Amino acid sequence: MNGKKEKMNTELQKKWFVYLMDHHEGPFDANELSLKKKNGLINQQSYVWAEGMADWKPLIEVSELSNEIKKFENTSVQPNKKTFKNPFADTLGKLRSKKMFKPGIILGCTVLIPVLAISVFSRVANEELHAGIRPTLNKIVAKAPVLSVLFNLIPHAGELSSESRKEMEEAIIGDPTVGVKFTVTLLQSDPTRPSAYLATNLPDRTKFNVYLIGNSETLVNRLSYQGQFVIQTFKGIGKSEVLLLEDGQPLSKGEYDLWITESSEQEESLKEVIAALPANRPSGVLPQPLPNSAKFVLKKTLFIGGARDENYLTRLKAFHEKIKQNSEKEMVELRQYSDTLALQFQTLTSEFAKVLKSKKPTASQKDNWKQVSKKWLEINGQLEQTIQTWSKETLQNEFFYGNAYELVKGSYDSIKNLFKIENEYMDKPTEKSAFEIQYGKAANECRLSLNQLKGKIEMILKAPKSPNGLPKRDVI
Repeated sequence: MNGKKEKMNTELQKKWFVYLMDHHEGPFDANELSLKKKNGLINQQSYVWAEGMADWKPLIEVSELSNEIKKFENTSVQPNKKTFKNPFADTLGKLRSKKMFKPGIILGCTVLIPVLAISVFSRVANEELHAGIRPTLNKIVAKAPVLSVLFNLIPHAGELSSESRKEMEEAIIGDPTVGVKFTVTLLQSDPTRPSAYLATNLPDRTKFNVYLIGNSETLVNRLSYQGQFVIQTFKGIGKSEVLLLEDGQPLSKGEYDLWITESSEQEESLKEVIAALPANRPSGVLPQPLPNSAKFVLKKTLFIGGARDENYLTRLKAFHEKIKQNSEKEMVELRQYSDTLALQFQTLTSEFAKVLKSKKPTASQKDNWKQVSKKWLEINGQLEQTIQTWSKETLQNEFFYGNAYELVKGSYDSIKNLFKIENEYMDKPTEKSAFEIQYGKAANECRLSLNQLKGKIEMILKAPKSPNGLPKRDVI
């Protein structure tokens, strides 16, 4: 008997909370929730919670409570002898008898007023306050999508186009286990200082890697751009810092590809959750520097810097004319570098081959070597001074054929190393068989480097031009 009573007390423990519209009520026992369900106040999709649960869940997914409620629904004897009574029944009856109000109007007002209050708050709240009500807004809209027009589901809605706003609102609603959603757009209240704005239904505090890659043929006064930054979400929304160039200057006006992937550096509590979610990415290999291991991938093409107007098109055309002129000058220069380095390599190796035929350098060979060395050192001095100014960033952003100039740099370094080996042997000959192995390796590196440079130049000359007349450009 005592065991039966103890079981009954456990079943009637008031530990359950239920979410009603924009607020939660409780705690209730299973019988009380059974009566609420019977009277249509809650249903199987109503969200419930009790201490020990990680988050709110629909009633139908909480088997413990769902089973308890079914017990009360299947028996005519209710353990709780108190009958349910609507506290407003007497008042509503009096109003109905006096024909002052109809119950439907009163019930409508009790629902409409809180909804309107939330609607107004969602439109005027700052980012921090908006984050506080966002989960509530998402749950309301998930249950009743028609109500989405009443709310601003995301802050900064006034700065977004209707299309961007709709995309972001749709991205933050829904269960990620059913399908992961995320999107990104730009806040461009100041077109020269945009910020990336991201929305997702992934868990709170998820980190994303965002890659911004400029379409080189659309950029004004810049040959290329590639940037990477991290956005961490808060209640489904994330915002980047202002997007600027490395030196703090505004981005060049033009078209950019925004690529988004999940970051590999997530908080420990999120790693297993994200790993268990279904992938959402296009098939195929991703462009550099995106990781091919990324599980979630999205690409959007956006225009940065203002309107794509006539002024922009005029400036772009002028810049392209300048590019064409500079690329022609660079090609002449590249061929000169290639021919000069190839000639110096041939001269150095031919003269040194005579030395290797002898047991040790003769006086005549040393004199000839001095003449050859003098010529190389003059060229070396000129090249060294110029090549030192070719940083990777300079070749990337200021040279149209930066990749080919990088090969010039490599060829120069290999010949410089070969000359050092040759010169040391002329000053102090060493054991020949060991030296010939070292020398042969250095000479082969020079040949390979020079052949790569020559092949790159030939490939550039044969490459077809783009539709707007620009030559093909390889980016470093």
